[in-house]
Amino acid sequence: MPAYRSSAEAEIRDAAVARLRQRRPNARIIHEINVSSNGPNRIDVLAVDRAEIIACEVKSAKDKLDRLPAQLTSMFGAAHHVIAAIHEKFLVEQETNQWAAHEERDGKFYMRKVPEGISHKCEIWVYPERRRALPTANHDHLEKWALPHPVFERPLPASAIDLLWRDELQQLCSSLRVSATRQSVMTDMIAALRWHCTGKELTRGICRLLRARQCKEADPEIIERSAA
Repeated sequence: MPAYRSSAEAEIRDAAVARLRQRRPNARIIHEINVSSNGPNRIDVLAVDRAEIIACEVKSAKDKLDRLPAQLTSMFGAAHHVIAAIHEKFLVEQETNQWAAHEERDGKFYMRKVPEGISHKCEIWVYPERRRALPTANHDHLEKWALPHPVFERPLPASAIDLLWRDELQQLCSSLRVSATRQSVMTDMIAALRWHCTGKELTRGICRLLRARQCKEADPEIIERSAA
């Protein structure tokens, strides 16, 4: 575990990675990857399959949530699915009825919900994964860590290409027969790729290069034949 990572964060990260491996057994797990879409940001965990990317941000009990909305916005620009794995201490209390309650005090019922400002488009994984609702409650929507079924016929968001390094963009240009030289700047290569290539080609190419990238903290590289 890197020195900068607390044991509290590692505990949630390990649980999230275990679930990602369970649901996406063929994906490569990469930790701490930079993305420049919608502002500089570093994604805690990336799960990269052959044509799908899942991004996960981890917030332990020692963290703060002030940057989370902006981080999620950046991640939505680079991945098919976005997960916020947060400690249960961040849940906020709201008065409710007995059918939705997590707690009863002084004759009143309360539920715990995700704080305002966190996008409802992302998957919320509340750590630890457990039922918090009272036995009288019909449903506890934060109990299970859900993840949509794989999407292998949907292009990545346009900003996913910002995950690639310069040499990877050159490789992508070469594999897709898009003109580029050693002097080509990243913005020119990205513009040319977007103009000449389909979403399917770019999605598969981006995923292939990320699965093959040498990373300090990740699963072993997965080298695959270039395919459109």
